[in-house]
Amino acid sequence: MSFLTRLSLKNRALIALISVVAVIFGVIGAGALKQELFPSLDNPQATVTATYEGATPQAVESEVTDPLEAALSPLPEVEDMTSVSSAGSATITVSTKYGENSDDIVRSLQRAVSQVQPQLPDGVEPNVLTLSTDDIPVLALSVTSDADEDKLAAELNDIVEPELSKVDGVSQVQIAGAKTKQVEIRIREDDLEDEGASIDEIAGVLQANGVPTSAGDLEGGDGTAPVEVGSRIRSVDAIKDLVVSGTDGPVKLSDVADVAIADAPVESISRTNGKPSLSLSVMKESDANTVDVSHAVSAKLPELAKTLGDNTEFVSAFDQAPFIEQSIDDLLKEGMLGLVFAVLVILVFLLSVRATIITAISIPLSLLIALIGLWMGGETLNMLTLGALTISVGRVVDDSIVVIEAIRRRHAAGGDKFANILAAVAEVAGAITASTLTTVAVFLPLAFVTGQTGEMFRPFALTATIALLSSLFVALTIVPVLAYWFLRQREAKVRLTREEKAEIRQSRRQMLTQWRSEKRAARKAAKKQSITAAGRHDAGGDVETDEGVVPAGRAAGLGAAAGASEAAEVDELAALRSPVTRLQRTYLPVISFSTKHPVLMIVAALIILAGTGAMVPQLKTELFGDTGQEQLQVTQTFDPGTDLDEASEQSQQVEDILVADDSIESYQVSIGGSTFGFADDSGLSGTFIVNAKPGTSAQSISAELQRKFDALEGVGQVELQDQSSAPGAQTIDVTLTSSDIAVLEDTTEKVAQRLEDVPGAQSVTSDVEAVQPVIEVKVDQEKAAEENLTEAAIGQYVQRAMRGQSIGEVIIDDVTHSVLLFDREANTVEELRDLQIPGKPETPEAPTGAGSGAGAGAGTGAGAGAGAGTGAGAGTGAGAGAGAARAAEPRLIDLDDVADVEEVTTAPNIRHTNSQRSTTVSVTPEGDDLGAVSAAVQSALGEVDVPDEVSVDTGGATEEQQDAFSQLGLAMLAAILIVFVIMVATFKSLLQPLILLVSIPFAATGSIALLLLTDTAMGLTAMIGLLMLIGIVVTNAIVLIDLINHFRARGVELRPAIVGGARLRYRPILMTAAATIFALVPMALGLTGGGVFISKPLAIVVIGGLVSSTILTLILVPVLYLLLEGAKERRAEKRRVKNMARGEVLDAAEARAERETATATTGAAAGGGPAAHTDDGGDARGDEAKH
Repeated sequence: MSFLTRLSLKNRALIALISVVAVIFGVIGAGALKQELFPSLDNPQATVTATYEGATPQAVESEVTDPLEAALSPLPEVEDMTSVSSAGSATITVSTKYGENSDDIVRSLQRAVSQVQPQLPDGVEPNVLTLSTDDIPVLALSVTSDADEDKLAAELNDIVEPELSKVDGVSQVQIAGAKTKQVEIRIREDDLEDEGASIDEIAGVLQANGVPTSAGDLEGGDGTAPVEVGSRIRSVDAIKDLVVSGTDGPVKLSDVADVAIADAPVESISRTNGKPSLSLSVMKESDANTVDVSHAVSAKLPELAKTLGDNTEFVSAFDQAPFIEQSIDDLLKEGMLGLVFAVLVILVFLLSVRATIITAISIPLSLLIALIGLWMGGETLNMLTLGALTISVGRVVDDSIVVIEAIRRRHAAGGDKFANILAAVAEVAGAITASTLTTVAVFLPLAFVTGQTGEMFRPFALTATIALLSSLFVALTIVPVLAYWFLRQREAKVRLTREEKAEIRQSRRQMLTQWRSEKRAARKAAKKQSITAAGRHDAGGDVETDEGVVPAGRAAGLGAAAGASEAAEVDELAALRSPVTRLQRTYLPVISFSTKHPVLMIVAALIILAGTGAMVPQLKTELFGDTGQEQLQVTQTFDPGTDLDEASEQSQQVEDILVADDSIESYQVSIGGSTFGFADDSGLSGTFIVNAKPGTSAQSISAELQRKFDALEGVGQVELQDQSSAPGAQTIDVTLTSSDIAVLEDTTEKVAQRLEDVPGAQSVTSDVEAVQPVIEVKVDQEKAAEENLTEAAIGQYVQRAMRGQSIGEVIIDDVTHSVLLFDREANTVEELRDLQIPGKPETPEAPTGAGSGAGAGAGTGAGAGAGAGTGAGAGTGAGAGAGAARAAEPRLIDLDDVADVEEVTTAPNIRHTNSQRSTTVSVTPEGDDLGAVSAAVQSALGEVDVPDEVSVDTGGATEEQQDAFSQLGLAMLAAILIVFVIMVATFKSLLQPLILLVSIPFAATGSIALLLLTDTAMGLTAMIGLLMLIGIVVTNAIVLIDLINHFRARGVELRPAIVGGARLRYRPILMTAAATIFALVPMALGLTGGGVFISKPLAIVVIGGLVSSTILTLILVPVLYLLLEGAKERRAEKRRVKNMARGEVLDAAEARAERETATATTGAAAGGGPAAHTDDGGDARGDEAKH
């Protein structure tokens, strides 16, 4: 990677221009990023709703819910399915996988629903809906006024809604709580009978008229003209003028019915701070900026309030913008504080303003480049992405610290500046590249984490990855250029060891002797040459000698004779001979002791590891922490049979508690209807949106409020839900399923009673509701068939009597009104039994003669016709015709002639889980120890005697936590494997990376200890911190081992290489760790309180892990390296000795063989020699004898 540095140094002006462009576009990108609370999440749930007017929960279950569930359950997209069958409606919730395309899911569900549509009762048309975080209202307002409700509602519809819809980014404005108008058509029974008109014909005429039909196009001289048959109904008079058939001819509707616009029945009541109110919900477009939309809408409200008059007031019940802005502002402040702390740490270590500024520039540059990446990638600035940027403040400076420290060390040895920078970067480029890649690589497994955890934290991982890779680029390109321009090579102040001082003194004496023997000019020349060769030191000042502190340049010159390098580029080995600094002196005794007693260090490490394992069970666990929002929700579920007026009175008791609480700033309550999309529509309930006073966390007051609510009597069930938590389940849900309803309800009651005693449970609720009276109309199919009636037709007649038959809608004065047809009214059970409905017409006898005609005429009431036609054929025909017409009218029968009308008791809602009858007991944990409460719930469930036919499953927050923790655990294992692969590629060894992997579990020591000390729970953000630590803790060790390996490759002995490498890397390791730690301190302390659920646990984990891992890197890693490499050396030495011994044996054998060969050769040669010698001797002796 050093080629980037060479390229940058050769194109310094271009690098400067690129830096300026990055700053400009980074600022532009920061301003262009949309500001959101959380990343856009597609809810992996779809809802199928169906309305079955007038049906009981049992009828809805059997006729609507069961067929729909049968059609939906086989779909591959469906993971889980729950349903609620209520009186007149069915709601089926389908859970799918995160990441699935919502449009594809809707199409698949719609196809399944359309296939089962023919099996559903007439008029039942299911709808498929999905929801994402973009569908949450940006702003929800309560509107109060001194004007009457009708006037206020009209003004909201006519003035406010159109004005707010014009705001850029607003997609929809919903008005809720206003009274609505409907067109009521009430039949006058007597007039209907007198005119001989039919109620069914009236309904048909109403449905068939008022809707124009396109009949085609007509060609004319002026071109083609479309032909439209009929006209729209736009007034009540037009309805009155509709014509139906009567006995004596056409009859206007007004002749048999009263037609008028009336108030629709009140279905909901809304109050804000005790005053009646209406509500407005403002939805934004998917690509709009939440904060901008909120500000634009809020800016229009004062003007609109003034326009409406009547003391109209808009009160914010829900607004995303202030919390988003506050969170972003707080995180920015903490990030700036962290930046300042990191810069101060660097300044303390480097003691150079120029070097500190050069290093610190990498922080804003890296973050601005990351913002450019987010902007181009279409991401938003939310609590997750901004939290990643804040966390990265301390980490992005690490690479620059290592680079600038290496450059300063090179400068201290003198030489050419360009060459020094290249050599310094080349020395550390591989190490910082590997360390950055390991830090980034740990985020790769998050791409395979499914569910809400993966969806939420992928933007976090992307942001941190871009920032860290940007920091590497800055360290290799921009920092060297800035160092070339601004980092001066000045004489350094260093302190020497005794041996080095002795060498300098010896060199000085030699130089002085030389100076005395030469001329003054020669002495000056020699001095100048030595200073020039040694260069000027940059890192620090004067040298301590026996004469005191002298300039470093003179010391270098004095030490030249002792072997100091005169080259511009200093080899790494020269660093081993560098003076020991004061900071290094604090470390040398530690590393010396550790390397001399490696076994003792290993034993101590094992003890620490065991202590870490002992601390784990003491940790509290949670899913997400408190986001710090100042809002909570209260749901009041009223007892079955409670009407709207009674519910309003009961809700006032809850309001009294809220008013008396000084920590509550405002509240809004909606009874009988949903409030801003938050309420449950499974029964009559009230929903309170409560805003705490600024600076008051909703979580801090929720437990006390719940205790006060529990003390109320006769108000139904009041449950508080903290809205300050991040997305996800907030309760532990115990789901029971069984086909035996009685056993299921009995077991549910036992479970609920047992869980009420669970420690840490704030509240326990059950969805088993008290039975309520229901009027059940059971149709006798045979009797109904005899009267030519069907069950659907009978239901329609009953509906007309009870609440009117829905005919359709008409637009009158630009306002849409529902049209309802009312027939006979029935307000009691007896009136319902006596309700008259059309039966089978009577078949008249055939007329014979005049008498018959007269009789028939008289019998049917056609007296005039009969009298006139007596004895005449014409009269007879007329009379017979009239008689036949009267006989064709259906006769009226009582409802109880074809059905049994009984009052029974039944559950108001029937619930299914995966097509089985089910109930749910929900436990709301108190505090932040979800794990402990979950364990207590499981233990309590084990004590309940559950029948075999009942199955029990635990879900909700417990299931989400287990799933998230298990997936993140697997992600950590994958991250470790990836880091190992990178380190194997870096060190080209399988064993050395194992040394670094050993550091990972010890990093958890500090993290767990600090979590316990700060009483912080282990949640998802803390788990992400542990994942980050896997990459962080090995970075310093990589830089350390890389330098030791450099020394070893150049022949340095093992222990000196370890001690020397650890000494030289001591300062950069401390600098990087301290800079990161102090940059995270503001977040760990939560100084501003913004984004604490993201930044605080993560910062605590990283700080604790860095402390323990830094100590580990400086002590245990050198020890493990010593043991590993020492063992390798001993094995190599044994092989060498063995080979030497084998070689000596072979040499000895060869020598012996040579000797033997030589001896044999000598002996062979001596066979002639000795004989000749003997002969000679003999001859000689013979000669002597002769003599």
